[in-house]
Amino acid sequence: MNPILSIAIVNFNYGRYLEAAVRSVLDQQVEGVELVVVDGGSKDNSVEVIKKYADKLGWWVSEPDKGQSDAFNKAFAHCRGKYLTWLNADDIMPKGCLKKIVKELVRHPKCEWFTGNLFRFVDKLKEEVEKIGGGGERTVYPVVECAWGPNYLPGFLQGKGMPIAVYGPATIFTKRIFDAAGGMKLHQNFMMDTDLWMRFVMMGVKQRRINCFCWAFRMHVDSKTAEFGDHKLSPEQRTKFEAERKASHEATGYKPSKVLGRLWQLWRILDGSFVKGLWLKKMFKHVEVV
Repeated sequence: MNPILSIAIVNFNYGRYLEAAVRSVLDQQVEGVELVVVDGGSKDNSVEVIKKYADKLGWWVSEPDKGQSDAFNKAFAHCRGKYLTWLNADDIMPKGCLKKIVKELVRHPKCEWFTGNLFRFVDKLKEEVEKIGGGGERTVYPVVECAWGPNYLPGFLQGKGMPIAVYGPATIFTKRIFDAAGGMKLHQNFMMDTDLWMRFVMMGVKQRRINCFCWAFRMHVDSKTAEFGDHKLSPEQRTKFEAERKASHEATGYKPSKVLGRLWQLWRILDGSFVKGLWLKKMFKHVEVV
C-alpha cells in the first residue's frame, strides 16, 4: 500500500546536519509516511549517514545533479505518496508534527494544498548552547523567530491578488498539482518554492491551514537564505533573489495587491492568529535537536 505522504530530503555536503534531519522524520514513527533522500554526490560523510538509515528509506541516491531544483524534481519523481513535501538537509521537522499533518490529510482528502507554520533556530557553538541546558545526545538551540500564519484561511482570502502566506517546507501538496505546475524550475536557485506557490495560486488551487509548526529552519552562516544577528546576505545574493523574484512574477503573472494584503492582515487579527503569533514569539524560546 502506498504511503499517504512522501517527504524528500535533498542534500549536498551537509553531512554534519543530515542525520538530525533524517531522524526528525523517522523518530516520529508515523504510519503512512515515506522518506526519500537525494544526495548530489557529496564528498563529506553524507553517504555514510544515508546508508545508516537506508533500510528505513523509500529510496535514496547519491549522484551529481543540476542543483537543488533538479534534486527536488528527481526526489518527487520517485515518491509514492499522494502528498509531497520536503525538508532541507540542515533543518528538522518539529516533534509531533507528522501525526497532526497526516490526520489533516486523511480528514480532508479532496484538498490538494495544505500549509502550516515554522520557527527558526540558531545553530550556535556547542559551548554556547550548553549554557541553556544542552549536552548529551540532544542539544538545545535558541529559537529566534516564530512565523504563525492564519488559523483559518477562507477561499475569499485566497487568489491571484492575495499575499502568499506559505513558508517553504511547511507545506504539503499533491503530486498531481506539482506535476501539473511543471515541477521546480531549474533556473531558480533561491525562489524555487515561492515560484511554485505562485503557479499553484494562478492554477486556482486553494490551501487549507494546519495549525502546528511543520518546519524548523536552522539558521547558520553557510545557509544561502538565512539572516540572523550580524549575519546578512551579501549584495550579490540579494541581487540574485530579486532577479528570481521578478522573473517569477513575470512568468506566472502573479501580482499581489496592497489593498487585499491589508484585508489579509485584518483577517489575522480577527481570527486570533496575529495575537497567537506574538505570544509564541515571546514564550517559545528553545528547541531540542538530535
